[in-house]
Amino acid sequence: MKFTKHTTRKAAGLLELGIGMAIVLLILFIGSFIRVRADLTSEKRYTLTPATKQLVDSLSDVVFVKVYLSGNLPADLQQLSSSMRDLLDEMRVRNPDLLQYEFTDPSGSLDEKTRNKVYEQLQKEGLQYTSIRTRDKGSQSEVIVWPGAIITYKEKSMPVQLLKSQLRATDAEAVNRSINNLEYELASSIRQLTNPRQARVAFVEGHGELDRLAVQDLTNALSEQYDVSRVRLDGKIDALSEKAEGVSFRMNTFDAVIIAKPDSAFSEKDQVILDQFVMNGGKVLWAVDAMDPHLDSLRTNQFSMATPLDLGLDNLLFAYGVRINKDLLLDKQCAPIQIYTRPYGEQPKLETLPFPFEPLVLASTDHPIVANIDPVHLKFVSSIDTIGLDSAHSTILLTTSRYTRVLRNPVRISLSVVDMDLGLEKNNTPYRPVAVLTQGKFRSAFADRMAMPDSVLKAIGFREWSRPTAQIVISDGDAIANPVDRERRTYYPLGYEKGARAKIFGNREFFINALNYLLDDKSLISIRSRTISLHQLDPHRIEAERARIQAANVVLPILIGLLGGAIFYLLRKRRYAHSR
Repeated sequence: MKFTKHTTRKAAGLLELGIGMAIVLLILFIGSFIRVRADLTSEKRYTLTPATKQLVDSLSDVVFVKVYLSGNLPADLQQLSSSMRDLLDEMRVRNPDLLQYEFTDPSGSLDEKTRNKVYEQLQKEGLQYTSIRTRDKGSQSEVIVWPGAIITYKEKSMPVQLLKSQLRATDAEAVNRSINNLEYELASSIRQLTNPRQARVAFVEGHGELDRLAVQDLTNALSEQYDVSRVRLDGKIDALSEKAEGVSFRMNTFDAVIIAKPDSAFSEKDQVILDQFVMNGGKVLWAVDAMDPHLDSLRTNQFSMATPLDLGLDNLLFAYGVRINKDLLLDKQCAPIQIYTRPYGEQPKLETLPFPFEPLVLASTDHPIVANIDPVHLKFVSSIDTIGLDSAHSTILLTTSRYTRVLRNPVRISLSVVDMDLGLEKNNTPYRPVAVLTQGKFRSAFADRMAMPDSVLKAIGFREWSRPTAQIVISDGDAIANPVDRERRTYYPLGYEKGARAKIFGNREFFINALNYLLDDKSLISIRSRTISLHQLDPHRIEAERARIQAANVVLPILIGLLGGAIFYLLRKRRYAHSR
């Protein structure tokens, strides 16, 4: 048989095609056993944090996530839905057998009665709907969407609200905040469902501390992760701990306690109870005032004299490496207040003016407690000094701004300060600490002070040195209080600004992060602190250039494909023409 050049070239082409197909099939076969993923985004939005990876890897039973953010959605919520799907896909890569999910449209039924039943059921399960007005080619329509999910583990379920917005807004900023929080919300919910034991946290009361309503928002937020209650000390040694027979020291019945703005002194017995709670490894979050501004006088007389507040806690805090000074801080970087100024016609004029006694403080470090949180709103705050301890160290978390002045006791507080030129640019004491973390081993504030025989001290389980522990001190009790409407018995979110009618301050995030850190939930903080940038399209340009954008996205890829095919054909034709 005689082979021509054409036949040989054809056989070589078929052989080349066969080898290429074999290589592709081999790569696909090998790839079915090897998972290789590359995240090329600058903020690593498709990469799970180590804490989430560990959580997913540790699952012992199926976690099922049913997401209701599906269907005909506005562009912003489509992006939120896509981000949620991407997150779940990344989690499934880690554990495909025990993490499953489903997207469903609760408004998908054409029957109105069926839709209403689905809506009622979702509300009973704890999800909130969002009513959105959309515009399409000049016409407006209203869409009801459910930006949430239900997570089920064994026989327990939990709702998760994906859209984080106080005003149910769907603007770019609200969606970006929600996307940033997706991994945290999902991971913390799964962790809560799968964790058999919740840490116990208690608000201490009995010394004029904030009541339930004043800390209700923080209580609700902490209750999603911990067992939160309230406890009175009343001089009872067993209030925070207990001692079993045959054991040398006491065992705490709570993991952490919160001291929220007391206004009366702690008895010596209560001080000992708190001290021994710390000695046994207990964590304490102190939100306490050093000065009493006498706000009743300020409201009636336009001025007052702030005086030291004796809480009986100075010796305790000093032993733990912290001293809250008897002073008040003025800060140019401050929140506004509404006050009546000079008459305007026959009615007083209500103006919104910056009030230097209410600083807005920012993080002084990149510590995970304060990373990526909004400014924290403080009222009549004092400066904090740290005391050097050999067995413990302190970290300053929050400071005032560069333009701060320290007012020593006694301090005259006047509303007229809003009209004064305080000269804080020149006469200042910058960056005063107002929140401090102290951690390590502490010596008891009552060491060498207990007038009891050693046998009695041993019987009650007295410790002179603590186990490794940590405490956080913020020198403002109001920082932890959410706004309250006493007449209606309702409250606003912690960090809510009445003038803006929205939550704009980072108080809630600060205290949640603080408790997470104290209770060794650093993984939750690492998830919360990640930031994903949202690259938002211009909605006005989209509306004006809709036809051009659609044509570019549909027609242009086809033209590019045809042009590439034509170039390939011409090059191939030219190649074979030269080879003849």
